[in-house]
Amino acid sequence: MTRIVVASRLVAAAVIAVGAGAAVTGGVAFGWMPHVVAPAVQKVTPAAADAVLTCSGPLLAIGRDATAAAKISVAGAAAVTVAGQNVTQGRLKTPDISGEAGSVRLVASAKGRTVPQVSGASSVSIAADDLGGFAANACAPALMDSWVVGGSTMSGAADLIALANPGQVAATVDLTMFGKDGQTQPAGGNSIVIAPGTEEVIPLAGLGIGEDAPVVRVTATGAPVRAALQSSLSRGLSTSGVDQSGVVSVASSRLVVTGVHVTREQQDDPTTVVRLLAPDHDATAQVTVVGVHGTTGPAQQVPLSQGTPVELQLPLAVGDYSIVVTADKPVVGAAWQATGTAAGDDFTWIEPAPALAAGRQGTQVTVPAGPSPRLDLLPDGSQPVKLTLAPVGGGAAQTVTVPAQQASSVPLQAGLSYRITATGAVHAAVSFVGDKALASFPVWPPATAAAPVTVYR
Repeated sequence: MTRIVVASRLVAAAVIAVGAGAAVTGGVAFGWMPHVVAPAVQKVTPAAADAVLTCSGPLLAIGRDATAAAKISVAGAAAVTVAGQNVTQGRLKTPDISGEAGSVRLVASAKGRTVPQVSGASSVSIAADDLGGFAANACAPALMDSWVVGGSTMSGAADLIALANPGQVAATVDLTMFGKDGQTQPAGGNSIVIAPGTEEVIPLAGLGIGEDAPVVRVTATGAPVRAALQSSLSRGLSTSGVDQSGVVSVASSRLVVTGVHVTREQQDDPTTVVRLLAPDHDATAQVTVVGVHGTTGPAQQVPLSQGTPVELQLPLAVGDYSIVVTADKPVVGAAWQATGTAAGDDFTWIEPAPALAAGRQGTQVTVPAGPSPRLDLLPDGSQPVKLTLAPVGGGAAQTVTVPAQQASSVPLQAGLSYRITATGAVHAAVSFVGDKALASFPVWPPATAAAPVTVYR
């Protein structure tokens, strides 16, 4: 009896299944049930975001107040030159420093899907008992991760790291020091909270004393920050230069530093030094110097131990150069260049210059006030590059052919902004060379529009 019941149930289920299948098939065939229609697909370009840059603020001095040796004060105001449309300026607050000590924030408002074009740069000259020299630096975007390659915590140096938060959300920053003992996490660099629209200034010596070749990694969470280094040097009672420099955005197996200018024959102390760090692995780097007539001498091989910075002195004759570093693992680096090492001399830290891609859009760069500005160039490949410099505010454009594998430069006019377009990838930097005045900063590529997004409807 049980078998008969089970068999009956199976037969009934089969009949129901066949009937349901027939109903669905018939419904689709006779239009009783709708067909499945593929969704509409459309590519949409997101609206462009406002462009936000942060410019270096005034020169700062530490220890001017005899009653508060660690107090930081304003030493000299910087002049900011800006180019762009719909640009507003504002100064960030510095809670622990009195006066207008903060960096300058530039905001270029976006319209529709067009990425706003804005550029800026600052410069300052000072001749005081504790600070002397000329400094210039480009306005730059904030980053979540960056590297400060430069400075010293040895006697005679009074270097400062500025951490600016130009955004509207608080940022928490961790500073990792790389020095003679490798990688360390200094107590003074842990979980630094930077409120929106503010800037914190930290003495480099607070991260480690006795470091003659430090590298600092700046890691932000919550919001990006713009890190910058102010470095200064005194020998005895005399000043020997001041500088404001930017950051290296990412470790790479190839670094190109343009804008190295040797103005006097080197004496006992070096005036051209390359600082390198392999942060994650042991590495071997090749350092090649390129002059106006091509490569000068064979490449120098530099072994790098993971986490320990290394400096290479380059005894160069008077002239203009680019420095190319190739490594078998990603590295960060920068070059230090000085007019000399006597009282009243000046120096600059020069970060690697990213390759500017060929194309119609071009790259906008601003030249602040300063002595004898020029655009230093090195093509990225083995072919010459035709480059056009057009003043942003109008005026005659200049077209030059940049020879391959040779350091070259084009004179610029202080206070103007230019649009650079090239037929091939090229590395570029803006530099200033005067009587005991030296400064240089790389030209960064412009911000790009967001990639189109596929929307299904």
